[in-house]
Amino acid sequence: MSVSELDTDTQKLLHSAALNIKVLLEHVVKFEGLDTNTEFSETAFKTTIKDLAAAIDKEVTYLIIACKPPARKIDVETLCPKINAGFFQLVRQVERVPKTAGRTYLQAVRKATCQSLVAAIALINTFIDDEVAIEQSSMADMAFMPRSGVFWEHCKALSQVPANNRTAVALEWTSAIGNLLKDVLSELGESLDDAKDNKESCGDVSEDSMDEFDPDIPADRVEKGQEIEKLVQLTKHICDKIALRCIRDCTELDEEHIIWLDRLLEQGKLAAHGVDDLTATLYSEDSSWKKNADVESGKLRHQLAELVTLAITFVDDKHLAWFEKCRKQLDMAQVELTEVVR
Repeated sequence: MSVSELDTDTQKLLHSAALNIKVLLEHVVKFEGLDTNTEFSETAFKTTIKDLAAAIDKEVTYLIIACKPPARKIDVETLCPKINAGFFQLVRQVERVPKTAGRTYLQAVRKATCQSLVAAIALINTFIDDEVAIEQSSMADMAFMPRSGVFWEHCKALSQVPANNRTAVALEWTSAIGNLLKDVLSELGESLDDAKDNKESCGDVSEDSMDEFDPDIPADRVEKGQEIEKLVQLTKHICDKIALRCIRDCTELDEEHIIWLDRLLEQGKLAAHGVDDLTATLYSEDSSWKKNADVESGKLRHQLAELVTLAITFVDDKHLAWFEKCRKQLDMAQVELTEVVR
């Protein structure tokens, strides 16, 4: 509907409500967890958040109806304070999350809360002339669907926050590491196949069709590319093993294990970025690409060795031998590679 269909007083009410939500948003963005070691139950928190999200969802739905023609100012006056109060209670609950719950868990809670707050402001903005400004980066992933749909989706996500830090780490591991390595291996394999086909091809290719047949990786880099592919496969194998044996099978969630899980994720992301840096050397136009590839291979092996060493800290004894053997192989390969680079 056109914003002109709401009178000035009603728009002021909505604008004020959006401003209040923005203040809460800014507070949540800066929140890094309680320093005090207070009692905190992830199960109770999840239940409370789910109930609050459902209540806010209902009030916002009523607000959307009240703002549509014929707009009902009296309903807007009643609903705005209820919505603000709901979000205030939501943020109060988030403020109870201690640092000891886990960095990844806190990030997941904060992300879901912030997205819900941003979506609510964006929705209210559709009914007022004087919109409340939101960081464009926060809006980027919301532009593809109606604002009401965005809000309902984020309310749903809010009610599905991870059960604990282990679940949060597992979800982030799959998204930021597992899926990335799977995609890199797939793309690298296809590029190497294209490069090998091009190397073996004897037919003439017209200039007009060069773009269609020219592979991303030059044919003379296939051998090095296959060596890199094996290292990426090893990285994926190690990361898959950690996802199962260290993260999924972690039964203890005391403070030491929670910190361990966060550190595993952090080190795993470094290895995933190392894979990106390594494979990028195959596509580089730099004349020293091969030396750069050896350097990046060394970095990745070092990152993997640190990741495996960290995994050994609390992994179940029945999986310890596999990780110990893996670490020794990485250490030996690192020494050999250092000699080559020198």
